[in-house]
Formats: sequence, structure tokens, C-alpha cells
Amino acid sequence: MNKTQRLRYARAILLLQDKITLAYQKRIRRELKQAATDLSLSYQTNQSQLGFAAIQDNHKQALVKILNDLALETITRFSKLDVFGKKDIFAVQIANNIYAELAQNVLTTAATVSATTVASATYVILKQMELSKTKPKASEPENIAKAISKKLNAVSVSRAMTIARTETHRAANTTQFRRAEWAANTANLEVEVEWIATNDSRVRDSHRHVDGQKRPMGQTFNVGGDAMRYPSDPRGSAKNTINCRCVLGYDTIEQ
Repeated sequence: MNKTQRLRYARAILLLQDKITLAYQKRIRRELKQAATDLSLSYQTNQSQLGFAAIQDNHKQALVKILNDLALETITRFSKLDVFGKKDIFAVQIANNIYAELAQNVLTTAATVSATTVASATYVILKQMELSKTKPKASEPENIAKAISKKLNAVSVSRAMTIARTETHRAANTTQFRRAEWAANTANLEVEVEWIATNDSRVRDSHRHVDGQKRPMGQTFNVGGDAMRYPSDPRGSAKNTINCRCVLGYDTIEQ
């Protein structure tokens, strides 16, 4: 693909991703707000962090459900796209394998997000205690509870969007990569994958550097020092996967 074709293709793929992201961003934000409410009420009731561990676990389980639903919907939608200009008969078993492949990442993400939520509440408590040296009422349970709710709700919109966008992007690109791999094996084709960056003002330099590069199936891209098979590859570090908007392209190698 030339530069114009790559950009057109990337926009079409990202548009489909955005539709999924927006729907799940709402569900994730509701869960973040619920966790904020639970932590706030727990502190006000117990005047301590006594109930935080249970809230963290419930928060994690709720996020696992949401992110698993997100992964399944993304796999389903991207399994219906054309590969190499034609619709392939994508094996249900391959789709199930992709879902299983993403399962560990879902667990890791849910655990990280829930732990960060509780850590943020703990940070607020410490700040309120510090503030109480000059403003004694700051350490009162009711005021700490209000501060927890205010802090966590303030970041819920941006945080929910980041989580939804990153997880949708990972599921979409993993599906695209596995489909290309499956199609190549089924049709006995030599396939190469192409890294396509959006190349706007927000694209990372490391991602712009690999834009347009192609690799035979099985070889990796060097993305800022990370060996990645495709955009948002779970093997990549957070700096190269969070909020990434690059997409995966395909082509066949002429014999």
C-alpha cells in the first residue's frame, strides 16, 4: 500500500474500533464510579481501610467481565472483515484461541486497574492526613470520604477511555494478526504484515519510525527497542501499547 492507501485503511479500521471503544468506555466508567462510591462509603463507615481489600476484589471481577465482553465483541466484529480482498471461512476454533490468548491480558489489566483504584484512594487518605496539620477537619472521615469520591470520579472519564481504547485495539490487532496467520496457513501463502501508523501530531516517534515497514509472518518489528509482532502486541511495553492507534496491514509475497 502507498501512503494514501495506508492512511485510508488505518482510518477505516480505527473507526470500527472506536465504535466498540465508546460503548465499553461507558461500562468501564460506570464501574470506576461504583468503585469510587464503594471506597468512599467504606471509609466513612469504618473510618479505616478495613473494607478496601474486598472492594478491590469485587472491582477486579467486574472489570474482568467487562473486558472479556469487550474482547469477545471485538474478535467477533474483526473476524468478519475481508482478508486479502476476500472473505475467508474463519474457523470458530481460531476465534476461541484468540479469546483464550487475550484472557491472561484481561486478568492482568483488571488486577492492575483495581489495584490502582485502591492505591489512589489510599493516596487521598494520606494527603488528607497531611492537610489536617493545617486544616484539622481534613482528617474527619466524612471529609476524607468526600475527597476519595471527588478524586476518583475526576479521572474516571479519561481513565475509562484509555482502558477501553487500549483493550479494543489489542483485541482487534491480535485478531487481525491471527486471521492473517490462519489464512496464510490455510491457503499456503507467503504472507507479510505491515505496520501502519496514523502519522498525525499524536503518533509516537517510535511508531512513526516503523510506519510502512513490512515483515514476513513470524518476524517482529523493532518498536523503540520492543520486539513486537503487531501494534498493541502484549509482548510490548506499556509505553508502546497504551493508547496506540497503529494498525496491522497484510500483503502476499510474490513467488
